[in-house]
Amino acid sequence: MNIAVNDLKPSFPVRRMDYVFENTERYWMANDPIATHYFTSLSLLFPEGEKYFVESVRAVRDLVKNNPQLEKDIGAFIGQEAMHSKEHHAFHATARKYNLDPDSLEKNVGVILRKYFTFGNPKLNLAITAGLEHFTAVIVVEMMAKISHEMTDDTIRHLWLWHSIEETEHKAVAFDVYQEIYGSGVSAYLPRVAMFSLGVAMLFTVQTDMMIRLIARDKQLGNLKSWAKFMGTIGLGLPALTPQFLKYFHPKFHPNDTDESQLVAETKVRIGLADALTTIASRSTALPA
Repeated sequence: MNIAVNDLKPSFPVRRMDYVFENTERYWMANDPIATHYFTSLSLLFPEGEKYFVESVRAVRDLVKNNPQLEKDIGAFIGQEAMHSKEHHAFHATARKYNLDPDSLEKNVGVILRKYFTFGNPKLNLAITAGLEHFTAVIVVEMMAKISHEMTDDTIRHLWLWHSIEETEHKAVAFDVYQEIYGSGVSAYLPRVAMFSLGVAMLFTVQTDMMIRLIARDKQLGNLKSWAKFMGTIGLGLPALTPQFLKYFHPKFHPNDTDESQLVAETKVRIGLADALTTIASRSTALPA
């Protein structure tokens, strides 16, 4: 018996979070300045970056109406990304508190995305989104498995782990939308990998710039001990993930080639995200799709 389209549910939920960041320590990541500013700079990409992802998927949403399940998942993807933008903007209070002016950097990310990476061809915008969703999906596995254990603030750790769970849940949506519309042949593959390369280069450049600015504003550029600690841990960890990033270049790549379900389940337990909370809570408000 066929299930009516109206009865279809998204493959993953939208959870409304309202984190409050009060009394946070100055260096909440491993009690270390450089590591803290590294992750703050990463977070500064999210409010405007997630908006870009939403806009790129929303722009082609009408082209997948023949795939009701994917259309439902687009709505949930938009809802999750909207929450990520909201909560990471709130999280930047941890930098505002110490007069590091994160808002000017966050705003600049939006300017860069609109000026240099928003193309007239929606295929290219979607290709960047699909590629950076893969990049993020690789990072969040490391976040859940290792990195979050170094976070000394419970609320901040909860934020990053909740975000990581949801990035894993919707990691295939933009990619599936891209394939649904443009296929998987050469004319789809070449823009897909080209925009992935461009997107990753942009991400590293912008994040590094913001990280250096935060460190300079905090007068920690000359903290050689902190730099050495960072380069010996996180600085080594990212290159080790290169094989995972490069899987995107395989012509038959799909985000669901890897299965993080066990890690995600364990992470939900860590932050108290019970099964009852994996549906839209009654206190949630409906997010516009």
